[in-house]
Amino acid sequence: MKLTLHPYRLEFVFPFRIAHGTRTHTDALFVELECNEMKAFGEATFPPYLPHTLSGAIDSISSLDMADIGSTFDPTEVMQRYTSNLALPVYAALEMALWILKAKLDNTTVGELLGIDQNTVIPSCYTIAVCDKAEMANRLAHGRNNGFKLYKLKLDGKSDRRMLTDFRSLTDAPFAVDANQAWTDIGYARDMADELEAAGCVLIEQPFDKSDLKMTAQLRLMNRLPLIADEACQIYADIDRIADSFSGINIKLHKCGGLSNGLKMIDHARSKELKVLIGCMSESAVGCRAAEYLTPICDWNDLDGRYLVHEVPYRNYE
Repeated sequence: MKLTLHPYRLEFVFPFRIAHGTRTHTDALFVELECNEMKAFGEATFPPYLPHTLSGAIDSISSLDMADIGSTFDPTEVMQRYTSNLALPVYAALEMALWILKAKLDNTTVGELLGIDQNTVIPSCYTIAVCDKAEMANRLAHGRNNGFKLYKLKLDGKSDRRMLTDFRSLTDAPFAVDANQAWTDIGYARDMADELEAAGCVLIEQPFDKSDLKMTAQLRLMNRLPLIADEACQIYADIDRIADSFSGINIKLHKCGGLSNGLKMIDHARSKELKVLIGCMSESAVGCRAAEYLTPICDWNDLDGRYLVHEVPYRNYE
């Protein structure tokens, strides 16, 4: 098996403004695997608010020697070699490439390998970052043109009501919100939750700081909208810690370390009666397509990254 790395800069279609700041691009690393003339790609992205970097990722994976891996490999067994050596985003990229390559070599699909029926379709949302009304209208049009009927508004704790008012003046579509830890006051959060529910919101993602589980638990008792953990729930081990404060979790392959870990997180979340949103880290179609294999066993799909960035030259075909 041959390993090739492709560093890349993904440019956003629109500036991406959230509570943490504004970005116009994100660094990415595409992992290419080739075996028996079959190729597959995985993808890792590196937003600045996470500890991993593109240069660090390249350093961690560039020394891997996969020449002795033949066409009958088991992705799980291969990944056990690299558990302690790779940052989670790169681990996820390598694992998704292995599953896709395995499916190609075995003339099957990733869904069949994972045992997930791909016929179930769940609601998919398109993200609208913090922006003015004119820009929101453009983003809504972009989402509609790509078939979206559910949206997710990014909130920053400052312009939340304006974002809500602008959105409702432009469309009556259902929506979710993501505060990205921007809320700091329980009274404000309670009032906003009431207004959001009245306006047709379906969920609130990460309202408070990831460490503030007490205030999150208070808000959960005060409102009927599901509260979804994102920054507060990154890996499998986080689920038990946050289960009494949140109503569900947002799973991202780059946070948890790939498809196998994502599947384990979904199973454990269900055992805790938690909802599951599957999301992305602004990756392209490569990373989003891999995560889509898990969508039939989730409640919501937030894999809109391919529509937020300009396209890239790397593809996965089944």
